[in-house]
Parts: sequence; C-alpha cells; structure tokens
Amino acid sequence: MQAETLNKIDIVKIQMVKDGTIEYRTKQIRNPQDLAELGMKFLKNADREMFVLVSLDSKNHINCIHLVSIGTLSVALISGREVMKVAILSNAARMAFIHNHPSGNVEPSPEDIQLTKQLGECGQLFDIKLLDHVIVSDDGNYGSFLEKGLIKDSPDSMGLRIREEDACENCGKS
Repeated sequence: MQAETLNKIDIVKIQMVKDGTIEYRTKQIRNPQDLAELGMKFLKNADREMFVLVSLDSKNHINCIHLVSIGTLSVALISGREVMKVAILSNAARMAFIHNHPSGNVEPSPEDIQLTKQLGECGQLFDIKLLDHVIVSDDGNYGSFLEKGLIKDSPDSMGLRIREEDACENCGKS
C-alpha cells in the first residue's frame, strides 16, 4: 500500500493595519464640502494624481482613509477589486472617493465618470453605498459628483444629508 501524500494548506488571518493618522475637525461627513476639506488636508501639494477611498459607517463616521493609487501627472490606475477589499475589511456601510487634479481643473473627465459608475456598481454588490466622489485642487476648489448630479442620492438612504436623530450622538436617549 502506497503512503498518502499530505499537502500543506495555509491558514490565514486578514487584518487591517493602521498606517498613520491625520488631524481633522470631525469624524462625520455631512456634505461634499466636508469631503473636499478632508481631501485638501490629505492631498495638498501632490504633484501626481492620487485616489483615496473614505470608508464610512452607517452614520457617515469615517472608519478609515485609504490611498488606493498614486498615478502620474494626469492619470491614476484604479482597481475595483482593491477599492472593495479595503471597504469590506473596514466594515464600510458607505464609501466616498476623493482624488486630486494637479492641473487645477476640478471638472471630472469621462474616465472619472465611468470609473465612479463602475465603483458604485461594485459597492452595490456588497451593500456599500457610494455617497460622493470629490475632485480637489491645490487652490481650494473642488467638484462634487453628487452636487453635479452624477451620483444619485436615493431618498431611502441617509446619503450626505444627516437625519436629525443621527446628528446628535449624545441626545440623552438610552
């Protein structure tokens, strides 16, 4: 009788590792301007396009910020797989994107619009709502896909409009 060959199978553990912190005035995103301010703090003076995922809980509190891609002067390569991996690992209920245009023009390109649509569809598969995609420039200008009507804010979700009962974390209810 021949001896059976045993194969080794890796047992793995997946975890997120904190890479650093930045100071920001609030941990809750209430509107596109909040995202733009966060983006300016994170991407100010970047000489290349950078694409950031902001992972949020169901009350729009920031779970994490992840630098998805560092590109060239005019383009960054984004993979839906990489975006969703971080969104899922960070227990995101919602997500938002921020990227910069070193040229200073905050208008979305056709590629920006197509990418945002695809990432929003990826999020839907995992029940993660896309709140907004904001493009920032060093001069403080920003362009919001939500404000431009490129992302639909559904009435059945909180979106970037905070419900009154969620606006106060310590409202005296137990």
